[in-house]
Amino acid sequence: MAYVPPVDATPERLAKGDDSEFVDPALIDPREQPIGRVRRFRSSTLDRLHKAGQLNWHQWYAGECYRNAHARAALAPSVTASYGERTTVGECSYGLARTEAQARARQFVRQCREQIPFEMRGFMDRLLIHDDLPRYGGRQYYRSLAQIRDTLDALAFYMRICA
Repeated sequence: MAYVPPVDATPERLAKGDDSEFVDPALIDPREQPIGRVRRFRSSTLDRLHKAGQLNWHQWYAGECYRNAHARAALAPSVTASYGERTTVGECSYGLARTEAQARARQFVRQCREQIPFEMRGFMDRLLIHDDLPRYGGRQYYRSLAQIRDTLDALAFYMRICA
């Protein structure tokens, strides 16, 4: 009896029926360009600035830590409206942290935001959290880059102290 490799039954494959063809990935020629199967990932502005040598490693790391802590804190509402089943099991959370890790991350984000100058908080949130940096040219680009560096230096200094 010949060995038949197992095929996972995805809904798409089940919808095709018995006449579907299984393609073994080992038999695909790597020199052949697949049409329509290109995945492009966009790196963040913070990553691109670091890769271009405009930010040093400490500045990049401070921005990355702030972004990850903000994601762990779950400060941004993930669902604005839901008409389906309730996920809170009937309990209202009133925006409070659901876990201790979320509470610690929220406290860390608040402490980091205190290190950012007040006039730069919105700008840095756009850069680090929303990855939305306005495109400037000439002197204004270098002025905003210097402000980004200074702010990330302050964050890095604070993170070294509290670590």
